[in-house]
Amino acid sequence: MDISTSVALIAGLLLLNTIFLVAFLIKAFKAFSEARKLLEMVRLQLAPVSHDVTKITTQVQGILASVQKEMDKVGDSLSHVRDTTRNLKEFEFMIQERIQDPLQEIAALLSALVKGGRVFWHTLTRK
Repeated sequence: MDISTSVALIAGLLLLNTIFLVAFLIKAFKAFSEARKLLEMVRLQLAPVSHDVTKITTQVQGILASVQKEMDKVGDSLSHVRDTTRNLKEFEFMIQERIQDPLQEIAALLSALVKGGRVFWHTLTRK
């Protein structure tokens, strides 16, 4: 191969490299331009989304605070129910001591009197 052919071959390869490089740079420029547009669009939408997230976070904190207050009320209600149940048990025991036991004794006494009266009556009527 002579020098002129080699120089022409090298020049042709450099021309091809330059064409590919220019095509690559054009595509890279388009990709960077699209990326810039996308970033600009995201930046414009980021502020409203951030505002909405802040608003939602504030509402969630309010909900959590009200739930916590309600849980405190539920805890108080449960303790009141427990106290009421204990008071009802004490009342039932007191009723049992003061009313039921004496009534049972009176009923037993009356029953004994009635049985005694029957026995006495039967004894009198048989003779």
